[in-house]
Amino acid sequence: MREQQLAELLRREVVRQEHFEELFRRMGWDHPGSNEPVPVEDSALRPRAVADKRGVTAWLAQCPAGVPERQEQRRVVQRLKKLSRDQLVVFASPDEHLWLWPEQRPSGVGHRLVDYRHRAGAPTQALLQRLSQASFRLDEERTLTATSVLARIRRSFNADKITKSFYGEFRKHHSDFVDSVEGIPDDDNRRWYVSVLLNRLMFIYFIQQKQFLDGDQHYLRTKLKQVRARFGADQFYAYYREFLLPLFRDGLGSAGTDYAGGTAADLIGEVPYVNGSIFERHRLEKMHQIDIRDDVFERLFDFFDSWRWHLDERPTGADDGKDNEINPDILGYIFEQYINYTEAGQKKNGAYYTKPDVTGYMASVTILPALADRFAEVGLDDPSILLATSGDAYIHDSILHGVDNEMTRGGGGGSQRRHASRGAGAARRAVVRCRPPTRALRAATRAALGPGSRLGHQ
Repeated sequence: MREQQLAELLRREVVRQEHFEELFRRMGWDHPGSNEPVPVEDSALRPRAVADKRGVTAWLAQCPAGVPERQEQRRVVQRLKKLSRDQLVVFASPDEHLWLWPEQRPSGVGHRLVDYRHRAGAPTQALLQRLSQASFRLDEERTLTATSVLARIRRSFNADKITKSFYGEFRKHHSDFVDSVEGIPDDDNRRWYVSVLLNRLMFIYFIQQKQFLDGDQHYLRTKLKQVRARFGADQFYAYYREFLLPLFRDGLGSAGTDYAGGTAADLIGEVPYVNGSIFERHRLEKMHQIDIRDDVFERLFDFFDSWRWHLDERPTGADDGKDNEINPDILGYIFEQYINYTEAGQKKNGAYYTKPDVTGYMASVTILPALADRFAEVGLDDPSILLATSGDAYIHDSILHGVDNEMTRGGGGGSQRRHASRGAGAARRAVVRCRPPTRALRAATRAALGPGSRLGHQ
């Protein structure tokens, strides 16, 4: 019955605020505490709260001139994060709706915008399925928690289920690929090498979508055709030997362009140097004479081409009803499943997968201070001075929830504008404790935090 009611509402071409309010009431959401318009800096949009469920607020931004670009969407989300802990934001124009879910990254730093776009007059089934998953029954009210509500909304608008669907098919192709690799006698080593090779190819699939590889969005498929045309259809191993290995070693894995032969240079074309270990010559490539048939890659590319690859970490929310959009998170997910595991699930070689929350923190507290030092070394503006006036720009999203209030600073006799989130000050102190700051940074940070702030080393 509820799905029929939602379907009827969607068929009315929901546009006005009262339409969305009724839609969320039918979904079992509650009235928001306030629905006053919220001003957004550098934007004409004035979003209003239309519903709330256990701290997740549904916001409506009326867009008479059309759904805004991504940069403006991010400004809206950043503003709303100060007013509600979690958000579901609907950008509604006369021609389309953009349902946007700002999902916090696993690292806890920043968020990615997961969205679904519904155009006027398009079939409503795909949107209806998402809304049904984010609906709540009256008999659930007593057991609903903020965590369970978040989980429901995440399932309805998130790409995790798509990632797992991709992985389910990927496992079959991985197994077939293992059986097709020649020259590596040990089963575990063969599985290990296939994981390395497929990770390389998936990485390439993402960057070729941006035309970074010889200006071709179908670079790998195009080169397979060129190899067959050049070496003959009866040369069954030429793609791996004559193209992929030189591409990995001399193209993407080398800062220079000194290819072993003119044929490799002609085939590879213009590609960037990827400064990382993913394309370095692997130990198994040094130990064994490996061969893989061309038709194995053709079947793999058929599978890859059935998915939409997006380098910007967000699904596009197409209206064709196909849940086949993936982002670079798939690489980490698959790597987590396969790294150094035997078929029996035992660890090998002493390597362990590190979760994104740890690696994200390690990267942020290492890279940002290093960049600040480099700027100062070459005579550019000291970032520590800019930090003092940056407001909340470098505070984790998870502690930005709250409102700005006038709060009296102890011992100073005056008052100043300070963020009401109790974790903000601790976060600032945590940031500067990450590594020993320079004297200039310590002085500027003290000025930003005020008298009495302690800048210890940890």
